[in-house]
Amino acid sequence: MSGRTYTNPVYDGYLGDPFVLKHNGEYYAYGTVPLGGLAVPVLHSRDLVDWRPLGKALTLRGGAFEALWAPEVAYDNGTFYMYYSAGGGEGEGHQLRVALASHPAGPFEDSGAVLTPDDPFTIDAHPFRDEDGRWYLYYCRDFLDPDAEGRVGTGIVVDRLVDMTRLAGERRPVVRPHADWQLYERQREWYGRVWDWYTVEGASVRKHEGRYYCLYSGGAWREPNYGVSYVVADHPTGPFAREVEAEGPGILRTWRGRVVGPGHASVVLAPDNAREYLVYHAWDQAHTSRQMRIDPLNWGGAGPSSAGPTLDPQPAPPLPAFGDNFDGPDGAPPDPGSWRVDGGDWVQAGGELVQRDSGVRPATALIVGVAPEGKYLLEANLRLLEAGDPSGRYGVYLEHGPGDRTLLTLAADGSGPWCDRVRNPREPGPRSSSPNLGAGLRTDAYHRLVVRVRGGEVEVRVDGVRVAVGIDAQPGAVGVGLITSGVSAAFDGVSVSQCGRRWPPTAS
Repeated sequence: MSGRTYTNPVYDGYLGDPFVLKHNGEYYAYGTVPLGGLAVPVLHSRDLVDWRPLGKALTLRGGAFEALWAPEVAYDNGTFYMYYSAGGGEGEGHQLRVALASHPAGPFEDSGAVLTPDDPFTIDAHPFRDEDGRWYLYYCRDFLDPDAEGRVGTGIVVDRLVDMTRLAGERRPVVRPHADWQLYERQREWYGRVWDWYTVEGASVRKHEGRYYCLYSGGAWREPNYGVSYVVADHPTGPFAREVEAEGPGILRTWRGRVVGPGHASVVLAPDNAREYLVYHAWDQAHTSRQMRIDPLNWGGAGPSSAGPTLDPQPAPPLPAFGDNFDGPDGAPPDPGSWRVDGGDWVQAGGELVQRDSGVRPATALIVGVAPEGKYLLEANLRLLEAGDPSGRYGVYLEHGPGDRTLLTLAADGSGPWCDRVRNPREPGPRSSSPNLGAGLRTDAYHRLVVRVRGGEVEVRVDGVRVAVGIDAQPGAVGVGLITSGVSAAFDGVSVSQCGRRWPPTAS
């Protein structure tokens, strides 16, 4: 096999229930450690293959808990929110909590809030933001009322997040145990009784072609019956329909003699922003450690699937056609082989590209040698530093020809995104505004701007929220770049990908 490859596991240490956050073009992984470790480790990567530990993202002290389980992190408006459960070593008294940080590596500080104070057992929180901006939290709780076939056990529910630390109290069921392969333990002692206990857990939700797929893990996490399957709905709160095949996990399952108990999968985009990957754990051959692994998530007429778990070398997650994380020395100009600047004062500083002149209108940084055609995707992460003009803007542009640009920018006053087609960059024409990002947009915080172009139409998303669609543009571009007008701003994690036949997923 030629080219870049990876071989599972991608991290040799213990990391159960792995979750990967992509932020500013870089990856951060979190997970569960063995019993007795009251901390959440964090790893870092730029390609999903080579990982290095950064230390502890969260540490709890005081002796109130024996274990922390299944952390997941969401970013919203400048703050990182870590959702996790804390309680006894075998799950006793676990309840959902949330910790906050200003950086994905932490340190996270527990907020003191229990998200589900009236429920005796809640684990495996999964925050999900729909493309309309609404946040939801999927999590697990116990169902003691038998289903039609007499099963009791742990299942998944969903509730709306009123804000990032408070649920609406509108809990709805997503999926309960419904198949024999989801047996957790026969004659389990729990709640002062003995039960044949079944489990589905570890939700991860993706929107694909207008439908919501909730991946889950079923069975006993220590045993070979553990694996990943899914349910599907037309709305984030359901109702969810079960997969057609229920005789075993349909996405990931044990490979006897080689891989045991693959599960608790999260989903993340590859560096090219087009290919989706499952991130999951499985036991090593000695059954002593749960290790992080990755494999592509595939979509077909029958729903999601995967060729995993793999052990042999596989093609590495694809890289973008262009990418820059601005690692040059502080004070240095952007790499002249990658960028051509016009106006303003552009320098690299602290891993960012900074345009320091808040008075110039406009200042541009054009990516050199990139003229995307057909379907392509542009990502830029950006934050405002100073507004020399309250009506100033900062963002990206598509160059169609001399003096002919489409500007896709954020407003310095926080009123939302703007989309302009201009013939003279110094005299912008009519604007179309899509201010549906909600009140309180922090302009000093990083926001992820993603522009998708196909067939002469442009779609714009900010932090995963679809803010504009159907904007007319030329099918190709002679160039793409960054722009400020009347502001100084910082940029990071800029990339361009040609999508070819594959079109990126809608939930990103």
